[in-house]
Formats: sequence, structure tokens, C-alpha cells
Amino acid sequence: MMAMRAVALWLALLVPGVAQAEAIAIPFAPPVDRNLTYRIEQHRPVEGKISRFTATRDLRFDKVADGYILHATLRTIDSDAPASGAEPYAAALTPLIGVEHRFHVDARGQITALDNMDAVWSAVEAGLAKMQATFAPDTPRHKAVLSVQALLSGLSPEGRLALLAGELRPIFLFAGDTVEDGAGRSVRTVAGAPLGRPVPVEGVLRVTARSDAALDLDEQLAGQGIAVGVTYHLSRRTGLIEQQQRNLALGTRAVTEKRDLIPAD
Repeated sequence: MMAMRAVALWLALLVPGVAQAEAIAIPFAPPVDRNLTYRIEQHRPVEGKISRFTATRDLRFDKVADGYILHATLRTIDSDAPASGAEPYAAALTPLIGVEHRFHVDARGQITALDNMDAVWSAVEAGLAKMQATFAPDTPRHKAVLSVQALLSGLSPEGRLALLAGELRPIFLFAGDTVEDGAGRSVRTVAGAPLGRPVPVEGVLRVTARSDAALDLDEQLAGQGIAVGVTYHLSRRTGLIEQQQRNLALGTRAVTEKRDLIPAD
């Protein structure tokens, strides 16, 4: 039996087109005591025009006994969208500007808690109340604030964490995991937002380039009229995604999004 397996392996190595997938281990070793900048820029249709939405955050990791503390502070937001798109965006994020979040990240790269949740949530509620008092009733800004308040009021503690950590979790997508070279691996997830209701999509994630320092990955997904393409530039030293480009198409509408994690100036 062992001899037959050895012959089968030898034949697989000789026959063209038969590739042996290699599992590439991804570490999780974020740089500590170093300031980073995380910038997200999205382009999507609002009222028939492609509009830009940006957000920039300051990040810093500190090592603790059971993982890391990720200090994250939203510094700036901007948009050139019409009021119907810009006002909800501003209402959701303006109360968070300048508010430090102290996320607890375990040794596998999973955000498990927000250590100062009470302080952050109080700042969000106070910021929304201030905006509500400032804007005249029945204006787009006032209506946007009321919508955000209604959304937040119904969130559970787990929902609050998911909301506040949502824009940061993509950085850790492959940390402490493995990716497969060669034919790649199958992927199943959901996609659609912000163009429509999220629906199941599936496809393949492949390694397109590799070096000792980094991996480049390409992910192509589709499902129910939705096509998603994502490229990643992943550090093999830290396990963090340093660049991500996402293109989502739903019929004739499309969203492009770019994320960059770089050393702070």
C-alpha cells in the first residue's frame, strides 16, 4: 500500500497540470508602539453620479499578556456626495471623530472586545444629541441623525462591537490563518451592500505573487447578479493586509473601494 501511494505521488509530480497545493502559514505579529494610518476611500453611485467617501484613522498596537490592544481613532471623513448620501455618512461617523477606541485583539488576530465601550458609546450618544439639537427639524441633516439614533438604539452589546470594529476587521482577514498556493481555495461569503441586500456569493481565492515579505492575493466571487473582485497585499511579517482593492458590480451599478495601511508620517 505504501509503495502504491509513493508511485501515485511520483506520477502526480510528473504529469503536467497536476499541481500540489501548498499551505502558506500567515503569522500575526503586528508592529507595536508604532503609529499607523488606515485610509479607506470608496466610490459609489448616489443620485445617478459616482460619489466619493473617505475616512482616515490613526492606529497603534500595544502588546499585552493575552494579545494586543489596538488603539484606533477616526481623524477625518469627507464626501462629495449629494445630501442624500453625504448626510447619513456624516451623521454616522462625525460623533466618532477624535474618540479613541481600545480594541482587544487576541493572539490569533480576532477583535474580541472594546475595552472602553462605555466611554465610546457615551461619546457617540452625546455627539448625536448635539447634532440633533443643532440641525433644524425636517432638514436632511436632522433626519439623518434621527435615522442613525434609531439604528443604534436597538443594538445589543455584540451588535455595538460588530458596528464599531467593522471597518477594522478586514485588516486581520488572514492573520493567524493559512492561504493555499496553486489552484487556490474556495470561498463563500455574502456581498451586495451598499448597492443592495447582501446575498450569498462564492468563488476562489488565489495567490498571484509571493516573496519573503508579502503575498498578493486575488479573490473572484459571484452570485445572483453580483460580481465581486478583491485584491490583497498581505504582509508575511505582520499578518496584516496593507492594501486592499474591492470592485463590486450589481447590474449597471458598481462600487470601488481601496484600503491602505501605511506607517504614519
